[in-house]
Amino acid sequence: MKRRVKEIILEPGRAFSEFTLLPGYTGKDCNIQNISLETKLAENLTIGIPFLSAAMTSVTGYDMALALGKERGIGVLPARLPTKEQAGIVDRIKNHEIGFVEKPITAQEDSSIEEVIRMVEIHGHSKIPIVDEYRVIKGMFILQHYWEVGGSLQDRVTSVMISFNSGKHVPNCNNPNISIKKAKSLLESSKENYLVVLDNQNRLVKLAFTKDIEKINVASAISTHKGWQDRVRTNVEAGTDLIVIDTADAYNYHAVDVIRKYKKMGIDVPICAGNVITYEGAMKLIKEGADIVKVGMSTGSICTTAKEKAVGRAPMAALIDVDKARQDYFEETKRYVPLIIDGGVSNSYSMAIALKKADAIMMGNYFNRFYESSGEKQDGKGEPTTIEDKMEKVVTYGEGSERAHNLPRYGHTTQATFFPEGEEGTVKYEGRLKPYLKADILRIKAALVNAGCMNLKEFRENAVIEVISDYARGIVSDTHDMEVKN
Repeated sequence: MKRRVKEIILEPGRAFSEFTLLPGYTGKDCNIQNISLETKLAENLTIGIPFLSAAMTSVTGYDMALALGKERGIGVLPARLPTKEQAGIVDRIKNHEIGFVEKPITAQEDSSIEEVIRMVEIHGHSKIPIVDEYRVIKGMFILQHYWEVGGSLQDRVTSVMISFNSGKHVPNCNNPNISIKKAKSLLESSKENYLVVLDNQNRLVKLAFTKDIEKINVASAISTHKGWQDRVRTNVEAGTDLIVIDTADAYNYHAVDVIRKYKKMGIDVPICAGNVITYEGAMKLIKEGADIVKVGMSTGSICTTAKEKAVGRAPMAALIDVDKARQDYFEETKRYVPLIIDGGVSNSYSMAIALKKADAIMMGNYFNRFYESSGEKQDGKGEPTTIEDKMEKVVTYGEGSERAHNLPRYGHTTQATFFPEGEEGTVKYEGRLKPYLKADILRIKAALVNAGCMNLKEFRENAVIEVISDYARGIVSDTHDMEVKN
């Protein structure tokens, strides 16, 4: 009697680097200043940028969740944290108070536009106070305003700044001892999103920003094993905005059981279920009531699942298949289920291609490299250091590594069955999160402009991507026939 396997897929899986984005018609108002990366993950959860930091112990703790939340993304606190500690971080973030920028970066009034833009690139700030030699305020350089008015990079920055004495308002108060409560009140009543605090001689003292008084979103990961309901209740009580089922393979009874029971708990916090990489897996989670579906397996930089078990899928292939399930379900029910790609994304190129199908992107390696990550920082000799100038490497490890030993995530109920499905190592230290993230956000917005799309919904619906050969990639995506200057 002949036996047949259920299916063999002969079409090769595709990674993000195997596609290129084709330009669409760019309208008059389709420019970087007008592009929105706002992402609606649920009826009661919208984030300003489509990024989540991974629920990895070496990546997301209080510092990363707060820093990414301030930039309007969302950090996912690992399920491996003790419940009380995880909920404690949620509580701290939800009750984070506005803080002044006590020593703001400034530029002298004789600086060139090029010099100030370089400061923007290094520090990630889009607003730079312009002062004289005595720190008397002369105006504000605002990147958005510069984009609108233009100017030669060699011109003095005073030619494009908003002058303190001009008709345009630079929101300020002459009270160095202003309280946080008063500053918050002034910010809430102002049309601008910043406040300049001066002394009685108009010398710059400090700054305050609206984003520091806005709600900061944060997510909490749970496993599918014993204790998850208590973890949910504790985190929801602390104010978490999203519950994330964090398991390597969610196409199973345990993940489905969690979704069913969660929905019966009557909690008004969306639940994201994952990970899955097939049409069938996604459709099962969607039909069971998952508000968001997370996609990816064995594409993370530290993941060895495919190496150990031959289980996994190329990220774009997984996204395309899961998107088909999402679309079919939408046609039938009109309920839209956002997708989060998890793994295989590490730069602006792969981000742009991934967002053709995904609503948002979860990254571990990308965020692991920054000062705010939970990974230990090392100097050039591999020794631990807390001195920022000496940091050269950051420790990273997967949840399936020997160090993390996250048994529930990989389906182990006992130590006896455990084997590593992740590595431990280091990544290059890249400094603070904000400037690096801002630069990649700018690149993604520029990609949307080329595609002729004003927002991510338009991009998913209208952008065109094309498979390219290895040879073509060397011409289209890489520099060639030259020696690049270091």
